[in-house]
Amino acid sequence: MNKQRHSSYEQHHFRPPMPFGPGMVKEMSQLVFLWTISEETEGITGYDLQKNYKVKQTNVYRTLKGMEEKGYITSEEAIVKGRAQKLYKITEQGKEKLRELRDDWTNQIAFLSDIIPPTRRPLIRIRHSRRPSLIEQLKKFKTKEEAKKFLQALEKHYEKRKEQLQQRMINLNSSLKIITEISTKVKKMDDYSIEEIEKIIQEMAK
Repeated sequence: MNKQRHSSYEQHHFRPPMPFGPGMVKEMSQLVFLWTISEETEGITGYDLQKNYKVKQTNVYRTLKGMEEKGYITSEEAIVKGRAQKLYKITEQGKEKLRELRDDWTNQIAFLSDIIPPTRRPLIRIRHSRRPSLIEQLKKFKTKEEAKKFLQALEKHYEKRKEQLQQRMINLNSSLKIITEISTKVKKMDDYSIEEIEKIIQEMAK
């Protein structure tokens, strides 16, 4: 007699569906670019985006053109480092799109963070590694002012990441509380009833 096999994955693991497909790269590009542009109140060039994310120039400008056509960003001519370049800034419509993308990708990004083991080392590399170390980055600057601006920007970046992680912990604790309450009520049911569970969730949502 053939026994039906149930893997431990099927029994115990829940994972949000990953949106693999043609739209995934496009959405991720928009999410990253809109977030980066939103952080630069004075605007950012396509070249800076390309250099920062090591993306092909054609892909960067294709994404920027598409977002500008949709009204997510605007561009204006400016002299940057002695050269005429386009500076891109986010619009109110772009901020709304960024919020939408962040909401849509929250579970996906949380899933990716689950499969990456937490590091016991600081995110900033003091010494040499595959990524540029802090000292390697500081060597690029010639003056105290340049180094100070870089360090202040880095400090601001990590303060913001800290705030985001603290907010994420609040959200995770809230979600855990809801799931625990529902789980407790399901355990007390004589018979499993999705209608009863739906009523419980509706009551909790009030």
